[in-house]
Amino acid sequence: MIPILFPSAAFLAVFLVTLRSLGLGFAALFAVGYFNGYIRANYLSVFTTFTFDAGVLGLYLGFLVGRPRDLNTVLSGTAGQWVLALIAWPALLTLVPFNDFLVQLVALRATVWFLPVMLLASRLRADDLAVIARGLALLNLVALAGGVYVYRNGLEALYPQNAVTELMFKSKDVAGFSHHRIPSFFLSAHAYGGAMLFSLPFLLDRLFGRGVSGLDRCLALGGVTAAVAGILLCAARQPVVMFVVVALVAWVVTRLNVLIGLGAVGLALAALAVANTHERLQRVKTLEDTEFVSERLRASANESFFELMVNYPIGAGMGSSVGTSIPFFLADRAPRAIGLENEYSRILVDQGLPGLGLWLAFLAWLLHRPPPLRLGTPWGLGVILMYALVVTNWATAFIGAGTLSSIPGSVLLLTQMGVLCWVREVQNGART
Repeated sequence: MIPILFPSAAFLAVFLVTLRSLGLGFAALFAVGYFNGYIRANYLSVFTTFTFDAGVLGLYLGFLVGRPRDLNTVLSGTAGQWVLALIAWPALLTLVPFNDFLVQLVALRATVWFLPVMLLASRLRADDLAVIARGLALLNLVALAGGVYVYRNGLEALYPQNAVTELMFKSKDVAGFSHHRIPSFFLSAHAYGGAMLFSLPFLLDRLFGRGVSGLDRCLALGGVTAAVAGILLCAARQPVVMFVVVALVAWVVTRLNVLIGLGAVGLALAALAVANTHERLQRVKTLEDTEFVSERLRASANESFFELMVNYPIGAGMGSSVGTSIPFFLADRAPRAIGLENEYSRILVDQGLPGLGLWLAFLAWLLHRPPPLRLGTPWGLGVILMYALVVTNWATAFIGAGTLSSIPGSVLLLTQMGVLCWVREVQNGART
């Protein structure tokens, strides 16, 4: 009976707090995501596999019950029409029996189930974002404590070896292949580092933004410190690279603003100083091997992508692509994985050219111009950082899978895309 308690509790908690405040609802959902990996690994069950999904359901129903008048608003806007289109096409493909029906339903998690988060996030306002930032600061500190605990005591101190943690225990390639990557309470080191990275736009605005109380700044400082430490501690390279690129994009978008540049350099120097204290924090140095980097790029983005376009113009069936997260209890039904370790390849193989075209058109609409430069206003800095992170994430999505399936990183990303949807519609004169 214990495993079913986790999704039930996640649903009920997120639902109840969402009735009170949309910002609290998002913060509660992120809390479920931060501990989702630990729960799934230690309470192996069909039920715990969908703990985070139950929390997402709680957010959706809490919004529908608590703010029914907002439903027409979010659906009638341009963003709502885009999201409905992005949902409709893969939902239609699920009815075509390419693969096992349960596998196709599971594939909808990343393809459909999380997408309405963008629409709800488009209703977030300054007070909601402040609540989310406080929650993320506290969660980052807890995650750092978990990461340090695993760092000192080993994976076995928190995780058993089973079907869910198999990849985690295989990732022993730190400091001369003598240590594991650090997942904290997440299901992988990449999920940990990604969540820390995606929390930074919320926290940096609270740290450097205008009109923020001293207590909030102190809390944000702790959250930022924990995030940067976690990005190094997890020993995954991608979050480090993205951290640097996001800083450069944000600096360019702000027209080479001196304060943004100094802030980015300061954070980078602080991270470098910490990394130099121990070899286990320096796995990113493997990127100095240009032959390794070029081989990795060829594996993720090469001419095979165009072969996939020719061979699967309407897709190979939902759940067929490399990067689809198939639960352990459906492993025997999973089809042979097709494609590359590339998020665009995943979309292409599952949804074909129509699905890929929809996503590229939506991203062009959302990101074709930066948000207005209003650094002196509340959340002006936060919106710029969200834009830089979203641009960087999708610009580098061709060198890895998991953009839309990482927990809770994908929902953190979609939340920021939702905020940008609201900004875009304001720019287009659709909202005031």
